[in-house]
Amino acid sequence: MKSLGNISHVSSKGRIIVRSTRTPQLGAPVFTSEGRMIGKVHDIFGPTRNPYISVKPVRAIKPEKFENRAGETLYVGIKNVKKWGRRKRRRK
Repeated sequence: MKSLGNISHVSSKGRIIVRSTRTPQLGAPVFTSEGRMIGKVHDIFGPTRNPYISVKPVRAIKPEKFENRAGETLYVGIKNVKKWGRRKRRRK
């Protein structure tokens, strides 16, 4: 696991906003320091050098738990993520 960044705040839509120094893949799993998965990367926005990462929590986790955890470091999994979109047809 690689360090993703620090929790900035929780948005009004329930997303956890993280200030990062790197740009992860969309859909990459996000973990706490204990190794517990809390969600997936939903959106990347802001400046290119220090972007904001929007993390969509999994259903079992309530985003209100992270309101008073600002500054905590989150980690991103380095496993390849299944790509979205239309696949090209293979030639025989």
